[in-house]
Amino acid sequence: MARKRIFTETTPLGYRVVLTRDRWREIIRFKHPALAGCEAEVRACVRDPEAIRGSQKDPDVQLYYRTYARGFVCVVVCPSQNEERFVVTAYFTKTIKKGQELWIK
Repeated sequence: MARKRIFTETTPLGYRVVLTRDRWREIIRFKHPALAGCEAEVRACVRDPEAIRGSQKDPDVQLYYRTYARGFVCVVVCPSQNEERFVVTAYFTKTIKKGQELWIK
């Protein structure tokens, strides 16, 4: 059975990124409850980020950043088994992490 998706967006790097309902529930219930109700902000961050960085810990992981009133929204994206990538987590942050700059607006 296919997982229900909140969104599928194409990034400036040409990747299709998916956020499923199950993953979103996990993010807002257990990891970052401050993001509850911010699905549109997360989607916009994936579709139209200000910067994309490579993770220093894992070269396959990408960090998407977009400015909002509380600082930045950071969306962490990983590759999956097929050609799509998926949102691992998302959170508010005051700073952009160090890492290889992959794209900047």
